Amino acid sequence: MQSTNVAVVTVTYGNRWNFLSQLVGVVMNDPYVTKLIIVDNGSKNKKEIEEGVKKYGDKVVILRQEKNIGSAGGFARGLAYARGVACDYIFMLDDDNVPEEGAIEKFLELRKLFLNEKVVLVGSRPLLLGNTDIFYKKIITDTSLKFTFFEVFSFAKFFNFLKLFRSTKGLIRGTLIPIVPNESFIYGGAFIPIEAVREAPLPDASLVLYGDDIEYSWGIKKLGYESYACIRPRINDASVTFSDGSHISGLFDPGTEIFKVYYRIRNMVRISIRTTTQAQTILFLNIIVWTSGLCILGMFKYGVNRNYVRRIRIILQAVYGGYEVNYRTPKEAELP
Repeated sequence: MQSTNVAVVTVTYGNRWNFLSQLVGVVMNDPYVTKLIIVDNGSKNKKEIEEGVKKYGDKVVILRQEKNIGSAGGFARGLAYARGVACDYIFMLDDDNVPEEGAIEKFLELRKLFLNEKVVLVGSRPLLLGNTDIFYKKIITDTSLKFTFFEVFSFAKFFNFLKLFRSTKGLIRGTLIPIVPNESFIYGGAFIPIEAVREAPLPDASLVLYGDDIEYSWGIKKLGYESYACIRPRINDASVTFSDGSHISGLFDPGTEIFKVYYRIRNMVRISIRTTTQAQTILFLNIIVWTSGLCILGMFKYGVNRNYVRRIRIILQAVYGGYEVNYRTPKEAELP
């Protein structure tokens, strides 16, 4: 019997058992996993999920929600439940994240490298654009907490913006650095000590989705925890959130659903307003510059057409919704 116990938390919705089943198959065969907590955000295939996990008995808990409450609400619900589970670590995964076999063993081996007990480790997700690049940077970037998605404009950021106009695939240069510190982490692939989960504020359910994981990670780091991205274990994405692979230019991709565009921008603004150390006037100017750059990028990537105009409109509504908390979500941006 393993001396370390790990609880896995994931959130599903819609009809995604084809993804979730892959996650279940891997984590439930891991000897360290003693509990799998599935938050079901009003899925359309409840029976299929129940039948698929039945053989694991009480090692699997399904927390049913009447409707899709987004990743923020779902993970808040799952983490609240996990606080009462007898375990040492929480392994957070989106329902389409499939860890490589032996992922937890790799995390535990890496933990031995740190004298500090307050460490969060995050596996690599090679299918996410730019994820692998961070392990090849010659100079590790500043990881001090800035509590904003809109940093002060600089020439370095301008040159990074220009790089977005061309593909960076196959252009990785430098020496591999297998473990790098990061400013924040996302849910998918985070390996967190249970003490941090019990002490840190839960994700803000009102954010629905996008950015809530970053704010949650900031809450954990405020408690004195360090955070590191690791080249292994790999967390393989069975599906990609944004159609062209980019969380920036992908906002204009016709294959990216409108609700993803709206909540990503709205939450970037909303979280930054309440957490930034910048003056609010400076923040507003940075939001204008960043949004303008985004629209220019979208124009060059996808051209000016009905899709482009539609997305410009939803982006402007999202910025307004970030400032006006009571602004009603546009109908076309409602969750499926």
